[in-house]
Amino acid sequence: MHFARLGLTLAMFGGLIAISGCTTSVDETQRAWMNQIFRPYVPDVVQGNFISSEQYSKLQLGMSREQVRQILGTPLLADYFHVNRWDYIFEFKRAGQTLGKERRVTIFFEGDKVTKFDGDALPTEVELVAEIDNYAKQKRSFWQIITGTGKGPVTPKLQQPELLVPSPTDNAPPVTSSQTVTTK
Repeated sequence: MHFARLGLTLAMFGGLIAISGCTTSVDETQRAWMNQIFRPYVPDVVQGNFISSEQYSKLQLGMSREQVRQILGTPLLADYFHVNRWDYIFEFKRAGQTLGKERRVTIFFEGDKVTKFDGDALPTEVELVAEIDNYAKQKRSFWQIITGTGKGPVTPKLQQPELLVPSPTDNAPPVTSSQTVTTK
């Protein structure tokens, strides 16, 4: 009798566990709570073609499509209905949040030659890295703040670029009247 009662209790307990293990309802509150504890890895996403101000400054009117492709890469949008227009769009996301703003550059062609190009204000490569690095320093989890981990790298201040002063085209020392050269 005692074993039958114990067997019945174990069977009911096992059935209860089996039934509760089959449930699929996880509400958003539970999911959000679990995501706070166990953060899923979200990779950085670069969408589009990053175009720096250095690359943009190389564009010139009259360039061929191939020359533009060598400088800026393959366009993100090349529409069959607008074959004379290439659109380059760039956006950087980290952990699902957009860093900076979406930047666009549009190139217009007539035949195979560039007739017009325009775009947003573009960062230099150094400015983009600084923007991304600054974001990494600001966005830390509670656990990273408590433990002191996850700090961004300490970056030294950038040096100011040297000012280039044009040198005279004639590098020879000036000739004085006492140094006149006589030829025979």
